[in-house]
Amino acid sequence: MSQEQKPIRIAIGDNLWTRALVDGSVRVDGFAVEFHSKVSLPDRLHGVREGKWQGSDGTLTDYLLEKDAGLSVPKVALPIFMLGGFRQRTLLMRRDGVAVENLEGRRVLMPRVLTPGAVYVRGLLADEFGIARESVEWHTIHGAEEDADWKWLKGRLGKPEGFEAVVAAAAMLSGGEFDALIHPGGHGFFSLFGGDEMIGGTLKRFPDLCEPLGNAETIAAWFKKTKIYPTVHGLQLRADCLDANSGLADALVDAFARAWSASEARLDQRERELLERERAVLGFDPYRYELGEVQRHTIEKLMDYLQADGLLRRRFTIQDLFPFAGRR
Repeated sequence: MSQEQKPIRIAIGDNLWTRALVDGSVRVDGFAVEFHSKVSLPDRLHGVREGKWQGSDGTLTDYLLEKDAGLSVPKVALPIFMLGGFRQRTLLMRRDGVAVENLEGRRVLMPRVLTPGAVYVRGLLADEFGIARESVEWHTIHGAEEDADWKWLKGRLGKPEGFEAVVAAAAMLSGGEFDALIHPGGHGFFSLFGGDEMIGGTLKRFPDLCEPLGNAETIAAWFKKTKIYPTVHGLQLRADCLDANSGLADALVDAFARAWSASEARLDQRERELLERERAVLGFDPYRYELGEVQRHTIEKLMDYLQADGLLRRRFTIQDLFPFAGRR
């Protein structure tokens, strides 16, 4: 590696799965890569466009729509899915409110139109409960920046991203201003049989709220029926960076796999038991960095949902989206 080689700067979240990369205990073999954490979503998106970052863990929904519209600099996704998990548990409602199946004509709050969890929940409500997208009054927590216009959106609260906005949204749900909230969730350990700290904290703060679709056994049965394991964030790099650095894609996949192994070793006994239980029940490892049958099917379903939303015009092949997958 040349001493003059400019570092490749990648913005990612600081969580259990990426910590070994952020703290430097795991490095990318053969390349000078710097990982920067605690970077906001707008900074990740704008930063990659402006050349501040060569890559980031962007959302798959933003990646698909940017690719569809030909916007921003050309980016390529790698089969490194850093955030995922069942989105049923992100739907919060009042214990004494309407049932999920009665959300037609009701007010539902979500972070953004393009928040992956919101896209999956809209699809889930349509598939499992027959609730048409146009029959719900949709509102977003945040403003129009980094979001799509949507024909069925009724309003935006315009709150900045952050924990305070989520608390304010939950308070509005608790107070009866909305009938449901699609919670953004956290970026930590999100096992089927574990919990999410952000959602758990919200429910503790507002005990009148609940997760009506959060039963783990019911979710596991739904997975066995649908084979959908929602992928949310994935690593995306500028195409010009990958073109200029032959072998970088494979080196990153290898480094993230080693970082995951290091992270798994840091799990306590309870977390390890939850992880093994989830793997056994699902019949596959949702935390392995790969583009396997479940991941491919889920991404196809995500495109189905975006097209049903009227947001995605062009249908992509998996090879279009992940051209480096399977080259090794």
